Amino acid sequence: RAQCILCTQIPINGIKVLGLFDLGCMTDLMMHEMAYLCQADHIDLAEPVCLQLGTKGSRTCINFGACATVQVGQLETSHYFDVVDINCYDIILRFCCKHNVVLNFGNNTVLVNGQSIKLL
Repeated sequence: RAQCILCTQIPINGIKVLGLFDLGCMTDLMMHEMAYLCQADHIDLAEPVCLQLGTKGSRTCINFGACATVQVGQLETSHYFDVVDINCYDIILRFCCKHNVVLNFGNNTVLVNGQSIKLL
């Protein structure tokens, strides 16, 4: 069976960005360019945090974070992101449990407080 990807356009500070829902990621991520374009609040980290990905030699450091307003379906909340260089997506979200978001890979749906949101 082909790998199922759940992604959609998600408004960040009112600007629609391409977001991926990910249960395996340990943090919520945003691209540097999106943090700038969305005018997210910049947060300097006291010390850089190394981010080790699933492949040998694939490593980067998180030097700063950003806070921005995220809207997923009817849910609108202020949210913290680690800002790093990511590929293919503008943001990666794993905040599903915190905000009652249900990912259903069986029928390709995402429910936010019981309401389905449109996926790409």
